[in-house]
Amino acid sequence: MVDTLTELELLRHLRLETAVYPLLFAQLKSIFHMLESLGSARIEGNHTTLADYVESKVEGAEDSTDQLKEIGNIEHAMNFIDEHLHAGEDITEYFVRELHAMTVNGLEREGDKTPGAYRSHGVSIAQSTHLPPEFIHVPAYMQELVGLMNRADAPKYDLMKVALAHHRFGWIHPFGNGNGRTVRLLTYSLLIKYGFNVNTSGRVLNPKAVFCNDRERYYSMLAEADTGAVEGLEKWCLYVLTGISTELKKVDKLSNLHFLNSKILYPALEYCKVRGIINETESKILKRTTSQGTAKANDLKEVLLGLKSAQITYQIGKLVDRGLLQPIEVGSRIYTAAFSKSDLMRGVIHALRKEGFIPDF
Repeated sequence: MVDTLTELELLRHLRLETAVYPLLFAQLKSIFHMLESLGSARIEGNHTTLADYVESKVEGAEDSTDQLKEIGNIEHAMNFIDEHLHAGEDITEYFVRELHAMTVNGLEREGDKTPGAYRSHGVSIAQSTHLPPEFIHVPAYMQELVGLMNRADAPKYDLMKVALAHHRFGWIHPFGNGNGRTVRLLTYSLLIKYGFNVNTSGRVLNPKAVFCNDRERYYSMLAEADTGAVEGLEKWCLYVLTGISTELKKVDKLSNLHFLNSKILYPALEYCKVRGIINETESKILKRTTSQGTAKANDLKEVLLGLKSAQITYQIGKLVDRGLLQPIEVGSRIYTAAFSKSDLMRGVIHALRKEGFIPDF
């Protein structure tokens, strides 16, 4: 475990210099939030497939069913974390309860009668022999847990605290429902709190891959920790820390502009062209825009030989109308490719899966 902790410390302090255009990086982060949310919901029994969720995104129908809304709630909570939590800040009980309230908001099958409030009754955990403590003890246990997360220990213990807090939260099971989804959001929050930079110029985080890619192993490792024995807790910590290390090294490759373009974005455009989602002219416009990060009409003349300025402007307008290009700000005539929440996302998902970033679900 010492080797894994040392490696993670190096990754935490690694300064990622990226030439990826900020708006493109933000879109990539949005797609990973979507994948994170889907994986977290599926581990709780949500049967939505990746293809289903991508289609709902493209068609703007994310709230059309209870299962889709469940995934959307998690995505909304991740955005809330990004907006309201910064490295080094304390995580409060109020913050944790707010994550729970957003997670179960408006749901029928996987909702909670008291969103954001600790349970006032006994509960059991599916696929676990552990019986959570009586509800009367929950506030004290949660106060203790939040104290552990915010305690000023040596930084070398931060990642162990991520793993131990994940298990301890599940052991307490503080809410009537939605505990699994909430604790995975808490894990994401702790990675941000402890300095794993996810700003626009930083890195994408994909902690769900640690827990969601092998559901049975996740539950098996939790059971090891439930014994309370030092050996069981060590196994759990090593499982979490090794998984985080593997995922960080994988997703950090996406900060490399050459890798992102050659392995993900260009293949995504080719995928869409082959399937008739975009034509040859549109492919040229989008590829040039992607290679530069942004483009204006004059930038496209050398790849659209024979087209006059008015014709190029017309082609740009068509792509904007379809949501495949977007101005970098309202009223701007400088554009960037729109890979998230558009038909192009199908190609991005295909490329990410091919490169091993997405499991089969």
